Amino acid sequence: MTQDMDRSVKPGDDFYRYANGEWLKTTAIPAGVASYGTGTMLAAKTSERVRALVVEAASAGAAKGSLSQKVGDYYASFLDEDGIEANGMSPLAGEMAAIAAIGSKRALSSYLGGTLGREADGLTANADHVFGVWVNQGFEDTEHNLPHLWQGGLGMPDREAYLDASPKGAELRAKYRAHIAVVLTLAGVSDADAKAERVLALEIGIAKSHAPDSEAADVFKQNNPWKRTEFAANAPGMDWDAYFKSAGLMGQADFLVWQPAGVVGTAALVASEPLAVWRDYLRFHLVEHYASVLPKAVRSEEFAFYGTALTGAEQMPERGVGAIAAVNGAVGEAVGQLYVKQYFSPQAKAKALAMVADLRTAFLARIANSTWMSEETRKKALAKMEAFQIGIGYPDVWIDFAKLDVVRGDAFGNARRAEAFYRAHDLARLRQPVYPVEWPVNPQVPGGVIMFSPNFEVFSAGILQPPFFDPEGDAASNYGSAGAGIAHEISHSFDESGNIYDAHGRLVKWWTAEDEGRYHAAAATLVAQFDKYCPYADACVNGKQVLTESIANVTGLVVAHDAYVLSLKGKPDAVTGGLTGEQRFFVAYSQRWRRLQTEAATRRQIATDTHPPGEFISDTVRNVESWYEAFEVTQSDTLYVKPEDRFGIW
Repeated sequence: MTQDMDRSVKPGDDFYRYANGEWLKTTAIPAGVASYGTGTMLAAKTSERVRALVVEAASAGAAKGSLSQKVGDYYASFLDEDGIEANGMSPLAGEMAAIAAIGSKRALSSYLGGTLGREADGLTANADHVFGVWVNQGFEDTEHNLPHLWQGGLGMPDREAYLDASPKGAELRAKYRAHIAVVLTLAGVSDADAKAERVLALEIGIAKSHAPDSEAADVFKQNNPWKRTEFAANAPGMDWDAYFKSAGLMGQADFLVWQPAGVVGTAALVASEPLAVWRDYLRFHLVEHYASVLPKAVRSEEFAFYGTALTGAEQMPERGVGAIAAVNGAVGEAVGQLYVKQYFSPQAKAKALAMVADLRTAFLARIANSTWMSEETRKKALAKMEAFQIGIGYPDVWIDFAKLDVVRGDAFGNARRAEAFYRAHDLARLRQPVYPVEWPVNPQVPGGVIMFSPNFEVFSAGILQPPFFDPEGDAASNYGSAGAGIAHEISHSFDESGNIYDAHGRLVKWWTAEDEGRYHAAAATLVAQFDKYCPYADACVNGKQVLTESIANVTGLVVAHDAYVLSLKGKPDAVTGGLTGEQRFFVAYSQRWRRLQTEAATRRQIATDTHPPGEFISDTVRNVESWYEAFEVTQSDTLYVKPEDRFGIW
């Protein structure tokens, strides 16, 4: 900590450089990278640890059926390029024959139903099934898991790529059409150019029916309960009995349809478009779906479009990078078990859970003492906090991979079996209780994910490590860094993002109009504060754009500080490296946000991101009285903010 500071800088004038000055002077952005910071360093360290674990599993010769065998053999098979090349396109033969046999709308509906399943990282690169599914509790029925259906079926990134009338949009579609033709040719399809034109036209039709992003982001518009028996009337054209029978969902009574227009539009296209066009569409997407485990000619063509044409990337990533992603996608929790065994001990989890308990106590007190909420709203907030569940490190119940057969040398078969495994797994979850919730992030992936429905949040073992969290380290630093980060995420359950989900994760707005008015009135001071942050003369932060994240930053900081004080149990903290516990708390907070980035990256962040640059997140301390006391900041200091102008909604 102290070695990265520049104590020649007065903390009240430039706290970011006081806390990080030496690091900023001695660190350089690696070549080819636009930004580099603490999070980047942690991600790189964790990635290397995971790679080492997977490589070790691949060479361990572990017993058949063990986690190490499944992890290692999946990885080794993905890397077996010679074996993949030798197999050519033959692994697709059975599925290609099934597509060729589609001779009726009922058969087409049945085939499409068989493609319904979750799309796991490493197994699919795009939303290439006409519908996707996610199994989770309902927005209103919190007692049961339901299939959430959403629109899909597009090979390009989004709806706008198909409908953009600009020359750039037309150019991208032309490249995509050429890509379709190449893929169809590789699949042995004749007259590929003409068929690619018709496949693109079908996808344009699908895209036209899709809800735009602005509508898809409105959760109230996603809450569309449909009975299984209503699909035929609501979305005519598809043979829904055949579809759901093939999907294994004939016995499922209730569904949630996120974008009804997409379901209606695709069902209509099943009825109106020639079967021959659908067969070519399915052939193309079958190859796309399994491109990563098909010969190099396919993978090169995939990169030519999805890498070079779409993103400007010039060099295909190393095969090993894709192999790790594939393993994490297929058997991520198996890798997670290997990871936590070595890098996240039960003692580390206990230490993190103790910190979370302090954060919960501190947040409850902040809610109880809040002045912007009405009494009735405060009761609902307290109930939500009491019911809030936080997962730390890794799941209490792991996915059981016993029924997943991984065979060394069969990359394609492993991918297919993994998909079938998750399809059966998700179908089983429809008959199981909502809790325990399946984790949305693998333990070895640094991150935290909030699930508003249900009322649940997880922080992975990958994020709970130095420099963010050290189970053997200083409490002040842990609370100032990881504690503030966890409290930040918790706060989103009680801000404008989370105020539409109640204590059980049901979709219901629990703020009153008066609450909202007081909230925004208080937030005006923070907007004004951030509007004044200008890293360049012609580029200033937009306070309204970053408001939600900035409120969460302040909230996370004050709640974490309260929790840190609670952890001391009335005893004074030690002075370490010339810093008091209070000072270490705030320095750790600032060091968590240090980052070097190019001017272009900073300008892009200011223009598009809802998160302000790290330097200005560090300046959040200006709103916390304890910071003023810890560093004896006075009115003569640059960062001083008059008490009445400081933001403090909690």
